[in-house]
Amino acid sequence: MDALGLLAAVVAVTLFPGGVYAFAAAGGAAVAGRLPAAQRPWTSAHAGAAALLLFAAALVPLPQAPAAALPAPDGAPSNLLAVLLLLGAGIAAGTPASWTRARIAAATAAVAPLLVLGAAAATLSLPVVVALPGRELAAARALAATAILVAAPLLGRVQDTATPRPLRALLLVVPALVAAVLLAPPGWSNIPAAAAAAMTLAGIALYAGVVALGWRVVGTRPAPPAVAAGCAAIASIVLTALASR
Repeated sequence: MDALGLLAAVVAVTLFPGGVYAFAAAGGAAVAGRLPAAQRPWTSAHAGAAALLLFAAALVPLPQAPAAALPAPDGAPSNLLAVLLLLGAGIAAGTPASWTRARIAAATAAVAPLLVLGAAAATLSLPVVVALPGRELAAARALAATAILVAAPLLGRVQDTATPRPLRALLLVVPALVAAVLLAPPGWSNIPAAAAAAMTLAGIALYAGVVALGWRVVGTRPAPPAVAAGCAAIASIVLTALASR
């Protein structure tokens, strides 16, 4: 990688879409989602989890994200599997090791539709997956995003005050970034980066507010979000299969 490519990598991880941008989104999510304050301080495991989540955020292909230009000069589209592995590792390292059946079901629902979409695209390039043409595949992506958004609060255990508040907010934000590019309309990649970044920040804050409202309505029971995420995931997989015939 040349000096320009190295600079782009540093910007992607430390500024946008990782680093400063991800923490700004986390601040909005913490306030809008009314996340409770932590009862315990940061640990090395929490710091490691935050780093993994920031690396995952850096690979999300928001418009004009620097990571899309690596390595120079031809670029290397962000890898879906790498994003999922970094995100999964961040969740595992940053949350208590309590994997109930509902949480496992939610994790499966969040991941399986993305892998099926990758299989339909015959690639793990995330920009290609989010740009697959056709109404059926667009609907399948929207349902996959829904599964991620519903599962994220359960996977990140964002009401657990044993985890630092900023880290819990990141556990909402990074999956929401992935969902944002899945929900993005055609031509999304052509809009200015600042406009896309602002729209995404607003969308994440709105999402966190909806999550907080959901807790008021259904409480923090794990079964409802796990079932809802599972239904969205199954529908996404079915639509992807039908579109690929």
